[in-house]
Order: sequence, then C-alpha cells, then structure tokens
Amino acid sequence: MILYANEVSNFCAKVRIVLALKCVDAEERPPPDGYGSARFKAVAPLGTIPALVDGDLVLHESDVINEYLDERYPAPPLLPGDAAGRARIRLLTRFHDSHLEPPLRRLFAQMDPRRRDAAVAARGFADYQAQLARLAALGRFAPYLAGDRLTLADCAYPATLMLGDLMAAQTGIAVAKPAAVADWQARLAAEPGIAPALARARAGTLAWLAEQRRGPTDAAR
Repeated sequence: MILYANEVSNFCAKVRIVLALKCVDAEERPPPDGYGSARFKAVAPLGTIPALVDGDLVLHESDVINEYLDERYPAPPLLPGDAAGRARIRLLTRFHDSHLEPPLRRLFAQMDPRRRDAAVAARGFADYQAQLARLAALGRFAPYLAGDRLTLADCAYPATLMLGDLMAAQTGIAVAKPAAVADWQARLAAEPGIAPALARARAGTLAWLAEQRRGPTDAAR
C-alpha cells in the first residue's frame, strides 16, 4: 500500500491519522514531479493528494480513502454500524471539507505579509470563526465529536484546527473558538493515534509559514 502525500496538507494528515489508529503501515511517497504533474497522473489520474494505491486500486479524496481503510481494516471501527450513525459521521466530515476548511484555504495568500490585505484577512478569519460556531452546534463533544467514541469525524479536524491557529498567529488576528471546540481539540491532540500525525503537520505548516514570511529569494526575483 502506497500513500502519496506531503507534509503540509491537512487532508493527508486525515489519512495518516486513520492509518495510525488502524495500526496499518503504508509506504509514503511524495507525488513524483509534484502533484498535478503528468508523471503523477500516470499513477493517480486526478493528480491530487492524498492518493492511495493498494494493488490495482487507486483512490483519491481523503474521505473516500478513510472509509475504504475503515472497511478493509475494521478494528477499531471508526464508523458506527447503523445507517443513521454513519450518516451523522459523514455529515460532520463533509462539513469539514465543504465549510470549515475553505475559508482557511482562501487565506493562504494572506500569509505573506508583503501581499496581505488587512480587510481581506479580517473577513476571512471572521468567516472561519462563523464556521467554528456552526461546528459547535453540530457536534456532541461527549467527549468526541459524534459521541462517546472516536470516529472518522474526529480524524478530519485536528490538522485543520491547528492550521487555523497557526495562520491566525501569523496575521495577528484573534479567533474566538467555542469552548466545546477548543476542549475537544485539546483532547484530540493528546490521543496517541493522532499526536504523531499532528506533529508532522505542525512542522510542515510552520516551515511553510516561515517561507511565506521570507518571501521569494533574490534569485527568484
């Protein structure tokens, strides 16, 4: 099994967390010539990361990969056995991809202080903060997002919440996080199956943010 990934992507971190929780080893490789390249598309047709290759099976999209891993390696189960429970988990994972993460992605250009538009950055983090409030209304936090046990929904968020914290610190903009979300984030960070993937994502994100602060090299200019 091969996982094509990089150190920065929070979507790659989602898959690493599930692999760790399942105690499944996968050989990890960077996409050859970078994601989107013709060489990578010859292996993984969409050219996006994460991509999982398991024999003749090639999968894209972190949620698809994680559900496949949960079915192939059923212990510990990360989706409930009933249809309503699975639907709730899918709602929470889709909320991450469709609502919580996009405001942060739109703020990537604001991480370079030389190109930052203060008004754009403020609006972007206000949008992100609004999505955090919606997440607080959706989740149960008892003590995990969907109830009393860890699920795929919990795997989706740790790297993104950390990313939001680091990006806000880079711009000096305060983000008011609901207490239920902040407490849950701290619990997830202490989970043995989550902490290593989160540490990798943090190191990669800090390196990327430092690069944004430095700006282009003289040679690039």
